[in-house]
Amino acid sequence: MEQLFGYTLGEMTNRNAGTCLWCFGTKNGKEYFIKQFLNPKYPYQDKVLSPERIEKKKKQCRDNVARKIRVYDAVNRFSDGNDVRIYEFFRYEQKYYLSMEKIEELPWSIQDVYDLPEKERRRLCALIAHAVAGLHQGGLAHSDLKHENILFTKSSNGTLTVKVIDFDSAFFEADEIKSEDISGDWVYFSPEVWGRFDDIDCHLTCKIDIFALGVLFHQYFSGDVPGFDHETGCTAAGQAVLAGLPLTVSDKIPSDIRELLIRMLDADPEKRPTAMEVFTAFQPEELRTLAEKKPDTVAVEDDRPPRYCTNCGRQYRGEGFLCAECAEKEAKGPKPVNDPKKYFTKGGDFFSTPSGF
Repeated sequence: MEQLFGYTLGEMTNRNAGTCLWCFGTKNGKEYFIKQFLNPKYPYQDKVLSPERIEKKKKQCRDNVARKIRVYDAVNRFSDGNDVRIYEFFRYEQKYYLSMEKIEELPWSIQDVYDLPEKERRRLCALIAHAVAGLHQGGLAHSDLKHENILFTKSSNGTLTVKVIDFDSAFFEADEIKSEDISGDWVYFSPEVWGRFDDIDCHLTCKIDIFALGVLFHQYFSGDVPGFDHETGCTAAGQAVLAGLPLTVSDKIPSDIRELLIRMLDADPEKRPTAMEVFTAFQPEELRTLAEKKPDTVAVEDDRPPRYCTNCGRQYRGEGFLCAECAEKEAKGPKPVNDPKKYFTKGGDFFSTPSGF
């Protein structure tokens, strides 16, 4: 098995991977998800290209590394624990790699989620929205939210929870993203993203994620995407909205969620709710009810309103977004190696960021 920067790598595959390869690997007795990027490629020991072309490719790689480090740093700093943090990012010879915690994923389809009790779906959608809200707090748009990038797993106490992954299409809304740099699944593209492909000049913001979540949550509560007139040639909800066509939100969906989805799927990004507003709307009813009661009507020693742990789903009272048990495990979790010399391999580079991955 291949050894790389202290990792023992399994066999690489491109299953559901787009423009990269991935495998599972081990390092210091722990398991990780390893992604190998196919582009750009560093001109390592290149004897064919001209010096000018080599320098151009090196600059392209430097710009790519700088962008990824900014994104990964924001993910690591603003994650609520359900955005899977990047552990290490490095180059070996021509190729770039990243490692993340291995998640014991449940191989669930959209139908599997739809078949869950409504209360459980509400809770899971709240967790997804909260994870996205953390990214948005850092000014970062995920830009590729879809079912394949939401991992369903079990917490330490057996509670079903979710993890958001794949931040390689992410961008800062303060930056001007080029149309050719937009990537993702067109099923979840917002109308303004579709507009970019039609050469309509508009600034993309974090609200593209809200539209994507609107489509995704519609699938989780109805089993399908929002309806629209396919006879017009439109192939996705965002494209239909851009064309001025109405979307049909399924009658299967509870009325309060229907109203929320209609707002999330609005043509005007400014009229869509924030991710935190979506999170609040999906909070379990008993949490909202208890939070609104006066302290003396709640028979507990701590008069702070109850919260639900964003990792295990249990109710607790306190600060932050994790219960005491999950917060302790988070603090004791694997710490990334920050000493490039320890794992330096000839022909490679080891990168680190202010957040220390």
